[in-house]
Amino acid sequence: MIRVGLVGVGNVASALVQSIEMAKQGIEIPGILDLPIRADEIEIVTAFDVDKRKVGKKLSEAIFSKPNVVQKYVDVKNDVEVLRGPTLDGIDEQLSKVIEESEEKPVNVKEVLKENNVDVVINLLPAGADKASLFYAEESLSANSSFINATPSNVTERIGDKYKEAKIPIFGDDLLSQIGGTIFHSGIIEFLQKRGVKILRSYQIDIAGNTETFATLEDWKKDLKKKIKSSFISQRSDNAEIVAGTSDYVEFLGDRRVSYMVIEGEYAMGAKVRVDISLKTYDAPNAVQPLIDLIRLAKILKDNNIGGVIPEVCGYYFKNSPVRYKSIDEAKAHFEDFLKKIIK
Repeated sequence: MIRVGLVGVGNVASALVQSIEMAKQGIEIPGILDLPIRADEIEIVTAFDVDKRKVGKKLSEAIFSKPNVVQKYVDVKNDVEVLRGPTLDGIDEQLSKVIEESEEKPVNVKEVLKENNVDVVINLLPAGADKASLFYAEESLSANSSFINATPSNVTERIGDKYKEAKIPIFGDDLLSQIGGTIFHSGIIEFLQKRGVKILRSYQIDIAGNTETFATLEDWKKDLKKKIKSSFISQRSDNAEIVAGTSDYVEFLGDRRVSYMVIEGEYAMGAKVRVDISLKTYDAPNAVQPLIDLIRLAKILKDNNIGGVIPEVCGYYFKNSPVRYKSIDEAKAHFEDFLKKIIK
């Protein structure tokens, strides 16, 4: 069994907890790796949040509490109590409009992680919670727990060396969705280039109705997400002009995300080509497959005394990894070679 702690019981946590329950019921999770540890061996043993509508509730109830919008796919059997974590910079002016801060005293995170023998901690805090993300990474390290940073905060760069010294893996930063706009956009550009098309310019806009999208209405957060997404896609193109980012929040969309992409290029004789794509997905379930993989990989690596920032893993699963690959194929090849070395 892999004992997991959740930092933030938001929409992604809801999708992840439900998917683990479905795995325990024998329902397949498409796309996950075939590893020695199965998805149904993952157990959420503790969870932290700051919203009074979730703190003190059973995890099975909290994942469906407001402001979460992920639909109920399955009845969850998990009676773990959601604990009050420290707020730090986890609630800003924008998020204060949708999060009702608990008045309870924060728990001692390190002690909770130790008492529950947590193997892996997953950071699912909102974008911009840099101090809180680093705090949880430090507490996880002190508790001898691996750390997965799904947020854009540059945690791996700041604390990766300490994890390496302790022989504990840390993965990050900014989780890459299974089939979200960023990876889909990159894939289309790579396909066109393989066919000899010169990409001139491209843009992508994303619209959704969940809390994470609402949080990015703040200009500096929107700019941060745009910078990371645009940089990731730009590395897959050859000097093309790329702009990508979240553009707006539409409440009635809920967890649905609509991504619009336009790619312009030219081929033989200077002939022009333009590709217009509308991609419609559900946001939170897009995080399930990579997180299920990363949880199990973190446990395997830790058991093998392999710690720190693992380039092959981070470069494949994250947008803002310390190591950047030029293509999806290159990232996958390095990752698969790494797997062959650690899994006999």
